[in-house]
Amino acid sequence: MATYRVTIRYGGSGKRYELLDIEAPELREALRRAAEQVPEEAASTADLVEVRLLAEPEGREYTPG
Repeated sequence: MATYRVTIRYGGSGKRYELLDIEAPELREALRRAAEQVPEEAASTADLVEVRLLAEPEGREYTPG
């Protein structure tokens, strides 16, 4: 099962962020599960939502800096 990171920007003029880590078999299900966890204030004032698939630590590519 994949893990998706959902970032929600909300709060009107004083922006705040809510981060949700959602485990789901695919993106559509992750969106459904995330929607159930959105706080009320974020639901009414959010202006941006981003969803990213989190890579497993052993699956990340590291390059010399």
